[in-house]
Amino acid sequence: MSGPGWNDPYNQGWNDPNQGYGGYGGQGPGYGYGPPGVPNSGGGAPGSTIAALVCTSVATAMCCNILAIPGIVTSAMALNRHKTDPRSARSLTMWSWVIFGAAMFVYLAAIIVAAVIDARTPDYYDTSGI
Repeated sequence: MSGPGWNDPYNQGWNDPNQGYGGYGGQGPGYGYGPPGVPNSGGGAPGSTIAALVCTSVATAMCCNILAIPGIVTSAMALNRHKTDPRSARSLTMWSWVIFGAAMFVYLAAIIVAAVIDARTPDYYDTSGI
């Protein structure tokens, strides 16, 4: 357990190659720090996919923008495919953002059209002339 000329005072097995780091044994890939410059192999979902899911969900829930529902579906599909088929997941994420942008454009255009129509409509309830 100890190297030549040095005794491990806490008996943690630092010099035993079969014990791994700190005497806890090897935990398999995806655990620990790994070599420098190499990302951890565990990996989570891509940030853009999660952001698309959150943005389309908020647009649907807060703005009653039902046109964003297909964006929720495509981003959820991308989250499910990001480990098995990354190319398809990137494509679905891109389409989620396109759907979100188009839904927001239609929503804002509808608000602008409603505001213009409201501004051009005469106010029949104005009592200032009486």
